[in-house]
Amino acid sequence: MMNHRRRSGALLALAFGAGCAGVPHPLVASQPLGVAEPSAASATAEAPSAPSPAEAALPPSLRDLDLSPAQVDAVLRIYADLESTAEPFVGAANELGRSVAGAARQCKGDTPFIHMDAARVIREGEAMRGPVLDAIQRVHRLLTPAQRKRLSDRLVEGDDWAKRERRNSSRTRDLGPVLDLSTMQLMSMLVKAGVLWSNYADRAEPWRVHYRVGIIHFARDDFDARGEPAASAPLVPLTLEFLQAGVRQLAPLLEPKQCEALGHLIEEKLDDQIARTAERIAARARVLERR
Repeated sequence: MMNHRRRSGALLALAFGAGCAGVPHPLVASQPLGVAEPSAASATAEAPSAPSPAEAALPPSLRDLDLSPAQVDAVLRIYADLESTAEPFVGAANELGRSVAGAARQCKGDTPFIHMDAARVIREGEAMRGPVLDAIQRVHRLLTPAQRKRLSDRLVEGDDWAKRERRNSSRTRDLGPVLDLSTMQLMSMLVKAGVLWSNYADRAEPWRVHYRVGIIHFARDDFDARGEPAASAPLVPLTLEFLQAGVRQLAPLLEPKQCEALGHLIEEKLDDQIARTAERIAARARVLERR
């Protein structure tokens, strides 16, 4: 799991997605189906200005829950175990990102390499479903009832699709100066992005409802991650369809120089994501070594 998207989503959100590839989306750059972290305001409203190294090593959604040192250590070890298990999935997602970048440079919306890499991502994502669900159950057992309720409320508050849609539109507009798009190109892209997001949201809505119910249930003592309907969400294939559709729609709109810039942008975002992931893993390792 893992949208990782740019991203290290909340463990609970990741669990119910069963693995979103962290491949930068060249058209919409979305955080779909409950993978996004809660909003900055909800995740840090009570955060100190300078969190301790241990607090900073936690995922944002698990900060400010008044975790004991023992709980912090346990959470970091759960994440370390999950990240180790996820290495084949992350590797497959990175390879897919490289293939998308290569296709973009050639103004191609689709290639056999993308199909092969996407199939591997789906296989590895499915293999991650069980480990991630087990990890979320471990976190549930670790937290007190009050901590579970605070985390559940935080994730519910962060499940705002209207805000996500506005953010997607803003990110699409941001591509204008980066790719030197004409007004006509940008308008066409915005229209296509809007239709693409609407179609995705319609298909994802039943699973989003299950996800929301699941994170509400997380606050209960009898919560069972594997028993929640959202645990079987087809997030990886659904997200990859979204990604591939975006590439196919964007590539025909661009001139060769713009295609080259898009490929470079995807590579740059992917490299940044890999570096940040390595930094995050190293920070957690340093905290655990000091214990």
